[in-house]
Amino acid sequence: MANVLLIFHFVGLMLGVSGSLGGAATLAYSRPAQKQKGGPLRGIGPAFAHLSTFGLALLWPSGIALLVVNDWAGAMEPMFVMKALFALLLTFATVSIEMIYAQAKNAPQLPPLLVSLGPLAVLSYFMTVIFSVLTYGGGQ
Repeated sequence: MANVLLIFHFVGLMLGVSGSLGGAATLAYSRPAQKQKGGPLRGIGPAFAHLSTFGLALLWPSGIALLVVNDWAGAMEPMFVMKALFALLLTFATVSIEMIYAQAKNAPQLPPLLVSLGPLAVLSYFMTVIFSVLTYGGGQ
């Protein structure tokens, strides 16, 4: 059971990283005028945001279930705490990006926030992956 949960957990991480990295790359390659508006809002940006959100939907339940299955072992270890903090930060960034895309038509002041939230999401996902490996003894 734990292996199945771990697979779902890592698939969630991979989807989240793919979506956030794709969204950040889309913003990075957009023209300066588009960046001021928040990038290609009607294009692929929302699809990447949905991909990251779906990754979160797999990541959190499987992560909590893994803790329960393992009797909360290691939940207070420093590396796990760092992983959890970055997971909270990536959740904030991913949900914020999703909300901005949902309200972009009605609130034109919001899309420019994507220029800073996109890289924050990418960095948070990468740090979560790094601390996941450190937490679960990838170097042993």
